[in-house]
Amino acid sequence: MWILIKGHRATEISDKVVNHLLLLYPEEKLPTRPVLSRAFQLNQIELHELKEESERLLIPWQMFLLDEKNLKKHINHIESQRKHKVSSKLLAKRKGSGDITSKRIIDRLIRQQNFLNENKNLPTNGFPGLLIGLNPKDAANRILEYFEIDQEKYWAYKGSNKALEYFITKIQNKNINICRGVLTHKLLPHYLVVDSNVYKNTSGFTIQDEKVPFIFLPNEISDEADSRQLYTLVYLLVIIGLNQYNFIMSKSFTYKKAQTTKREQPLHNITCQLLMPESEIAEYSNMPITVEIRDLIARRLKISPTAVVTTLKNRGIISEPEFNNLMPDPYHPEGGKTRVMRTPHVSTAVKKFCGGVCYKAIQAGIQSQTLAATQAQYLIYGGINKTGFRDLKAEIHL
Repeated sequence: MWILIKGHRATEISDKVVNHLLLLYPEEKLPTRPVLSRAFQLNQIELHELKEESERLLIPWQMFLLDEKNLKKHINHIESQRKHKVSSKLLAKRKGSGDITSKRIIDRLIRQQNFLNENKNLPTNGFPGLLIGLNPKDAANRILEYFEIDQEKYWAYKGSNKALEYFITKIQNKNINICRGVLTHKLLPHYLVVDSNVYKNTSGFTIQDEKVPFIFLPNEISDEADSRQLYTLVYLLVIIGLNQYNFIMSKSFTYKKAQTTKREQPLHNITCQLLMPESEIAEYSNMPITVEIRDLIARRLKISPTAVVTTLKNRGIISEPEFNNLMPDPYHPEGGKTRVMRTPHVSTAVKKFCGGVCYKAIQAGIQSQTLAATQAQYLIYGGINKTGFRDLKAEIHL
């Protein structure tokens, strides 16, 4: 393929290099984008179009100029990192909340996790494996004790959002980094560039690490209510606590269940015991459960109506017909409202996407000038974004 400057051929780039770059994230179907599709048809592209398209895709345009050998070296490094971090027993998804795991998001989190390990003298994390051998009640209590979570405090919040933020703060205080999907401020390719379902169908997952385990929550890229996010968060936390990673990854980056039936039930049991303790619903054991009671329990305990009904059924409090009658529509936000996407402050978006632990380390690196501006932008944006980086520094007074 030829690169043109004002209609004149300037340099020829390898078709194999172009194809390899655009297939780094096959779920995004980048070669089908109009500019790129036309370039393939004509076997040429204007340099300014290549730069503009690369900026939209968060792929450095200079990479298209690499020869095949150098690009292969770069891609091999990326793939070896994926294999090390998200191969069998190193990545676990929350079943039921999505059927795609974005390679792009995984690559970004791996880069951030490596940055934390390389630049911060962190001790080995004490939580992974801490729940092994415990029954659900003891495991739930161990989580509350370890992370210093006050149930009465988060139950007292008016909304699930504050309860979720409370949990996130407590968990990150123990060096478990919680990243959340954010589509604003060019942190991920815009929905006009990549089908938003690629991100919206990405369920919550974990990436194991000895010092800073990562949890990813869809959050803003999903229509799930905060109460469902809270369940996802605790469920993934339990996965880390049990060192139990239930999904394996094939070469095509698809997931297959591994002994899911036997392994998943303890995860749900511990999660439900923590979020919906038996003592808190004992009074409902001998009375008919109505939709009003279901929603009352959900509001008080800051969990979803679906979680309430499922737990009541698992504990034998309601029958199968009652379960069917009480079960709300799946993935339906509380109150029948659809989440409205708003544009947060750039610092808020960056902190959410990078996670509190990583964001703090990046901020400290920028402030001390030990983190180069280019590296900071790649950690935050996945590429160079001078305008966004300038706005971030101005907002946090750096």
